[in-house]
Amino acid sequence: MKELFLNVKENTELTKGVIRMKFHSPYLPEFTPGQFINISVGRFDGVLLRRPISVYKHDAAAKTLECVFEIKGKGTTFLSRLKGGDLPATVFLGNGFDKIPETAKKIALVGGGLGCPPLYSVIQKYKYKGVKFYTYLGFGTKSKVICEDDFAKVSEKTVVATDDGSYGEADFITNAFKRDVFNIAPDMILSCGPAPMFKALKALDLKIPTYISTEARMGCGIGACYVCACLTTNGNRRVCADGPVFDIKEVIL
Repeated sequence: MKELFLNVKENTELTKGVIRMKFHSPYLPEFTPGQFINISVGRFDGVLLRRPISVYKHDAAAKTLECVFEIKGKGTTFLSRLKGGDLPATVFLGNGFDKIPETAKKIALVGGGLGCPPLYSVIQKYKYKGVKFYTYLGFGTKSKVICEDDFAKVSEKTVVATDDGSYGEADFITNAFKRDVFNIAPDMILSCGPAPMFKALKALDLKIPTYISTEARMGCGIGACYVCACLTTNGNRRVCADGPVFDIKEVIL
C-alpha cells in the first residue's frame, strides 16, 4: 500500500457509461492481480470519500495502470471528464489472486459485467509462466460487452454470453461455463462479478479450487471502518482488507 499521485494519461468511453482510464506514476509499487486503488476526486461537489476502483491492466515497466469503471454518481462523473492532471490515490489495496500454485497450468476465468476487466490482469501476470487461460465473460446485453478482444488475444478460448441473447451465447455465463468445464478440466477457477453469478458458480459444486473477487460499498478502503463487511464462514470479513478475493467456500452467498 502506497500513497502517491496518479497522472491521467488517457480517458476513453468503452461503451455508454463505462470508462477506461490510464494512469502513470514512476512510484507504482508491486501489484497483485485482484488488488484495487482508492482514488480521490478532490472533494468535488461535496464528494469526500475516495472511490475504490479495480485494476484492468498493469505495466510495471511503463509504470502505468488502467482501470475500467461505470459512471454511477458525482465522483465517477468527475473522473470520467478528466483529460489530464494528477489525482491523489492509495495503491495497491486488498488481497488479490495470490494463491495460484505453480501446478495450476489451466485456469478458467469467469467474469460478469464490470467484474470482467480485473481478470485480465491475472493473464498479464501468469501467461508468461506457461499458464493457459479459458475465459468466460457474461453481460446483460450486447451494448454492455467490453474487453472481449483483449481477452480473446491471450486466451485459449473466449466465450461471451448475454442474458438477453443479443450477442454471443444466449444464456447466463455460468451455464456456458458448466457446458465446457469438464472438457477444459481447469486446475483452478477465478471469478469476478455480481453475487448472483457467484451463487450460481458455487451451486455447480465442481470440486475445483475457486476464488472470487467480491464487491462492496467502501468507506475508508483500508479496513478501519467495517462498512464493507462480507459474511463468511469465519464471521464478518472486510472486503477491502481481508479481501476482495476469498475462497468461494468461505463466502456465504
